[in-house]
This record gives sequence, C-alpha cells and structure tokens, in this order.
Amino acid sequence: MVEKYRPSNGTEGDGFIGHWCGNCARSGRPGKPDDAGHELMGCSITGRTMAYDIDDPEYPSEWQRTASGQICTAYVRIGDPIPAPRCPDTLEMFHVPETQQ
Repeated sequence: MVEKYRPSNGTEGDGFIGHWCGNCARSGRPGKPDDAGHELMGCSITGRTMAYDIDDPEYPSEWQRTASGQICTAYVRIGDPIPAPRCPDTLEMFHVPETQQ
C-alpha cells in the first residue's frame, strides 16, 4: 500500500531531504534557470510539505511511504535529464510498478 509520507520530526525530515532532495536535479541551485527562465532556488515539493497538512489536497503526493520505505517519486538523479511534464488530461494506460530507489 502506498500513502503520502510526512516525516515524524525534524531529524527524520532532515535525513529524508538530505538523501532525496540533496541529490535531485529538480532541487536546483542558485543561478540555474528553469524552462521559463526563472532562477531555481529549490523544489516546490519541500516547501509544500511544510506549508500544508498531510490531509490537505495541496500536500505533495510525491513523498510516499511504501512497503520498501519512504521515497520521492519526483526524484531525478543529478546529471540525468528531467523528464517533460506529463499532460494532466492523459489517463493512465498501463500499471506503473512502484519505483524502488
């Protein structure tokens, strides 16, 4: 079963962010522009986990608790290309197996 993940305390959150966000191409670095030319200062997922309660619809679904542990489904290894955003109007046609990192 997959469910949204929220760290239980600051230490756990710091470890999760260090492991996933600290090694993610989406996190950006100062001076690195996004596709629209805006300077990236970090991924919006981290900020939304701190701004919204886990039951809020705005809480990111990318942070997940799985049978194999906690993951971020938006993770892209630094150096790998960031995939183009998926069209929100396209239905899922195939079962996508759970990603294990």
